[in-house]
Amino acid sequence: MQTYIKEFLLEHGAGQVGFCRTDGENPFSLPYAISYTIPLSDAIVDTITDCPTHTYFHHYRSVNALIDQLSLRVGRKLADVGYRYVPIPASQSVEGLQGIFSHKLAATLSGLGAVGKSGLFVSSKHGPRVRLGTILTDCPFVVEDITPVSPCGDCRICVSACPAMAITGETWTPDGKREEILDAAACSKYMKEKFQHIGRGVVCGICMKVCPKKG
Repeated sequence: MQTYIKEFLLEHGAGQVGFCRTDGENPFSLPYAISYTIPLSDAIVDTITDCPTHTYFHHYRSVNALIDQLSLRVGRKLADVGYRYVPIPASQSVEGLQGIFSHKLAATLSGLGAVGKSGLFVSSKHGPRVRLGTILTDCPFVVEDITPVSPCGDCRICVSACPAMAITGETWTPDGKREEILDAAACSKYMKEKFQHIGRGVVCGICMKVCPKKG
Protein backbone atom coordinates (compact mmCIF):
# COMPACT_ATOMS: atom_id res chain seq x y z
CA MET A 1 0.00 0.00 0.00
CA GLN A 2 2.81 2.43 0.83
CA THR A 3 4.44 1.89 -2.57
CA TYR A 4 1.10 2.21 -4.36
CA ILE A 5 0.28 5.51 -2.63
CA LYS A 6 3.67 7.02 -3.38
CA GLU A 7 3.56 6.01 -7.04
CA PHE A 8 -0.03 7.21 -7.43
CA LEU A 9 0.70 10.65 -5.98
CA LEU A 10 3.90 11.13 -8.00
CA GLU A 11 2.10 10.06 -11.17
CA HIS A 12 -0.64 12.61 -10.52
CA GLY A 13 1.53 15.67 -9.95
CA ALA A 14 3.21 15.40 -6.54
CA GLY A 15 6.78 16.61 -6.29
CA GLN A 16 7.61 14.66 -3.12
CA VAL A 17 5.83 12.07 -1.01
CA GLY A 18 6.65 11.02 2.55
CA PHE A 19 5.22 9.14 5.51
CA CYS A 20 5.45 9.70 9.25
CA ARG A 21 3.97 8.78 12.60
CA THR A 22 1.71 11.25 14.35
CA ASP A 23 1.37 9.11 17.50
CA GLY A 24 -2.31 9.97 17.47
CA GLU A 25 -1.62 13.65 18.17
CA ASN A 26 -4.59 14.78 16.13
CA PRO A 27 -8.38 15.14 16.64
CA PHE A 28 -8.95 11.75 14.98
CA SER A 29 -6.38 9.71 16.95
CA LEU A 30 -4.92 8.31 13.73
CA PRO A 31 -1.27 7.28 14.16
CA TYR A 32 0.16 7.83 10.66
CA ALA A 33 0.26 10.60 8.06
CA ILE A 34 0.96 10.76 4.35
CA SER A 35 2.51 14.06 3.30
CA TYR A 36 3.10 15.32 -0.23
CA THR A 37 3.93 18.47 -2.13
CA ILE A 38 2.43 19.92 -5.29
CA PRO A 39 4.94 22.31 -6.88
CA LEU A 40 3.65 25.69 -8.01
CA SER A 41 4.38 27.19 -11.42
CA ASP A 42 7.60 29.24 -11.32
CA ALA A 43 6.33 31.31 -14.24
CA ILE A 44 3.27 32.32 -12.22
CA VAL A 45 5.06 32.87 -8.89
CA ASP A 46 7.60 35.08 -10.67
CA THR A 47 4.80 37.52 -11.63
CA ILE A 48 4.34 38.46 -7.95
CA THR A 49 5.88 41.85 -7.23
CA ASP A 50 4.73 43.98 -4.29
CA CYS A 51 1.35 42.26 -4.42
CA PRO A 52 -0.13 38.98 -5.65
CA THR A 53 -1.68 38.67 -9.10
CA HIS A 54 -5.09 37.42 -10.22
CA THR A 55 -3.30 34.59 -12.04
CA TYR A 56 -1.50 33.55 -8.87
CA PHE A 57 -4.76 33.53 -6.90
CA HIS A 58 -6.41 31.31 -9.52
CA HIS A 59 -3.37 29.01 -9.57
CA TYR A 60 -3.39 28.83 -5.76
CA ARG A 61 -7.03 27.75 -5.75
CA SER A 62 -6.53 25.27 -8.59
CA VAL A 63 -3.65 23.55 -6.80
CA ASN A 64 -5.65 23.43 -3.57
CA ALA A 65 -8.51 21.76 -5.46
CA LEU A 66 -6.10 19.21 -6.92
CA ILE A 67 -4.76 18.43 -3.45
CA ASP A 68 -8.25 17.91 -2.03
CA GLN A 69 -9.11 15.55 -4.88
CA LEU A 70 -5.87 13.55 -4.62
CA SER A 71 -6.18 13.22 -0.85
CA LEU A 72 -9.74 11.98 -1.19
CA ARG A 73 -8.78 9.44 -3.84
CA VAL A 74 -5.92 8.09 -1.72
CA GLY A 75 -8.24 7.99 1.28
CA ARG A 76 -10.87 6.00 -0.62
CA LYS A 77 -8.19 3.50 -1.65
CA LEU A 78 -7.23 3.11 2.00
CA ALA A 79 -10.87 2.63 2.96
CA ASP A 80 -11.30 -0.03 0.28
CA VAL A 81 -8.80 -2.24 2.08
CA GLY A 82 -10.16 -1.56 5.55
CA TYR A 83 -8.26 1.46 6.87
CA ARG A 84 -9.62 4.70 8.29
CA TYR A 85 -8.55 8.01 6.80
CA VAL A 86 -8.99 11.78 7.04
CA PRO A 87 -7.92 14.03 4.16
CA ILE A 88 -6.81 17.34 5.69
CA PRO A 89 -8.22 20.28 3.67
CA ALA A 90 -5.57 21.96 1.55
CA SER A 91 -6.53 25.41 2.82
CA GLN A 92 -8.80 25.81 5.82
CA SER A 93 -8.55 27.87 8.99
CA VAL A 94 -10.85 26.85 11.81
CA GLU A 95 -9.44 28.68 14.82
CA GLY A 96 -6.63 31.13 15.38
CA LEU A 97 -5.66 31.09 11.68
CA GLN A 98 -4.77 27.42 11.98
CA GLY A 99 -6.15 24.24 10.43
CA ILE A 100 -7.38 21.05 12.07
CA PHE A 101 -3.92 19.48 11.61
CA SER A 102 -0.61 20.99 10.57
CA HIS A 103 0.47 20.19 7.01
CA LYS A 104 3.91 21.55 7.88
CA LEU A 105 4.25 19.18 10.84
CA ALA A 106 3.54 16.16 8.68
CA ALA A 107 5.84 17.40 5.91
CA THR A 108 8.78 18.04 8.23
CA LEU A 109 8.36 14.74 10.08
CA SER A 110 8.17 12.97 6.71
CA GLY A 111 11.54 14.39 5.65
CA LEU A 112 10.29 16.57 2.80
CA GLY A 113 11.96 19.73 4.09
CA ALA A 114 11.74 22.23 6.95
CA VAL A 115 10.15 25.57 7.85
CA GLY A 116 11.84 28.82 6.93
CA LYS A 117 12.02 32.13 8.77
CA SER A 118 8.96 33.19 6.76
CA GLY A 119 6.88 30.49 8.39
CA LEU A 120 6.53 28.82 4.99
CA PHE A 121 7.39 25.18 4.48
CA VAL A 122 10.57 24.99 2.41
CA SER A 123 10.73 21.81 0.35
CA SER A 124 14.18 20.29 -0.07
CA LYS A 125 13.33 19.83 -3.76
CA HIS A 126 11.29 22.91 -4.73
CA GLY A 127 11.88 25.47 -1.99
CA PRO A 128 8.79 27.29 -0.67
CA ARG A 129 7.01 27.17 -4.04
CA VAL A 130 4.76 24.29 -3.09
CA ARG A 131 1.39 23.53 -1.57
CA LEU A 132 1.03 20.68 0.90
CA GLY A 133 -1.32 17.73 1.10
CA THR A 134 -1.83 15.53 4.16
CA ILE A 135 -3.84 12.36 4.80
CA LEU A 136 -4.15 10.90 8.30
CA THR A 137 -4.73 7.16 8.56
CA ASP A 138 -4.35 4.05 10.68
CA CYS A 139 -2.61 2.21 7.85
CA PRO A 140 0.86 1.30 9.17
CA PHE A 141 3.82 2.59 7.15
CA VAL A 142 7.57 2.18 7.31
CA VAL A 143 8.86 5.56 8.53
CA GLU A 144 12.18 7.17 9.38
CA ASP A 145 13.08 9.17 12.48
CA ILE A 146 13.92 12.59 11.02
CA THR A 147 15.00 15.82 12.70
CA PRO A 148 14.36 18.73 10.30
CA VAL A 149 16.75 21.69 10.26
CA SER A 150 15.95 25.24 9.15
CA PRO A 151 17.39 25.95 5.67
CA CYS A 152 17.73 29.71 6.18
CA GLY A 153 21.05 30.31 7.89
CA ASP A 154 21.77 34.06 8.08
CA CYS A 155 19.44 34.92 5.18
CA ARG A 156 16.87 37.64 5.94
CA ILE A 157 15.52 38.38 2.45
CA CYS A 158 11.94 37.48 3.37
CA VAL A 159 12.14 39.51 6.58
CA SER A 160 13.03 42.65 4.62
CA ALA A 161 10.50 41.96 1.85
CA CYS A 162 7.42 41.38 4.02
CA PRO A 163 5.20 44.49 3.67
CA ALA A 164 3.29 43.57 6.84
CA MET A 165 6.53 43.33 8.86
CA ALA A 166 5.09 40.06 10.14
CA ILE A 167 8.33 38.01 9.98
CA THR A 168 10.45 38.32 13.11
CA GLY A 169 13.67 36.98 11.61
CA GLU A 170 14.05 34.31 14.27
CA THR A 171 15.16 30.86 13.11
CA TRP A 172 12.53 28.10 13.14
CA THR A 173 13.10 25.07 15.35
CA PRO A 174 10.97 21.89 15.47
CA ASP A 175 9.88 22.60 19.04
CA GLY A 176 9.30 26.32 18.55
CA LYS A 177 5.98 28.14 18.34
CA ARG A 178 4.69 29.88 15.23
CA GLU A 179 4.43 33.26 16.96
CA GLU A 180 8.19 33.19 17.57
CA ILE A 181 8.86 33.54 13.85
CA LEU A 182 5.64 34.94 12.39
CA ASP A 183 2.87 37.31 13.44
CA ALA A 184 0.09 35.49 11.58
CA ALA A 185 -2.52 38.06 12.59
CA ALA A 186 -0.48 40.92 11.13
CA CYS A 187 0.02 38.96 7.91
CA SER A 188 -3.70 38.22 7.61
CA LYS A 189 -4.72 41.79 8.42
CA TYR A 190 -2.39 43.24 5.80
CA MET A 191 -3.68 40.89 3.10
CA LYS A 192 -7.29 41.71 3.89
CA GLU A 193 -6.63 45.46 3.87
CA LYS A 194 -4.31 45.70 0.85
CA PHE A 195 -5.22 42.79 -1.40
CA GLN A 196 -8.99 42.62 -1.08
CA HIS A 197 -9.25 43.26 -4.82
CA ILE A 198 -7.16 40.14 -5.53
CA GLY A 199 -8.54 36.94 -4.09
CA ARG A 200 -10.55 38.68 -1.39
CA GLY A 201 -7.37 39.28 0.59
CA VAL A 202 -6.45 35.65 1.27
CA VAL A 203 -3.18 35.42 -0.69
CA CYS A 204 0.09 37.35 -0.83
CA GLY A 205 3.12 35.26 -1.83
CA ILE A 206 5.79 37.95 -1.61
CA CYS A 207 7.97 36.04 0.88
CA MET A 208 7.65 32.92 -1.26
CA LYS A 209 8.61 34.76 -4.46
CA VAL A 210 11.76 36.37 -3.01
CA CYS A 211 13.09 33.26 -1.25
CA PRO A 212 16.34 32.10 -2.91
CA LYS A 213 15.64 28.47 -2.00
CA LYS A 214 14.24 26.95 -5.18
CA GLY A 215 15.38 23.39 -4.74
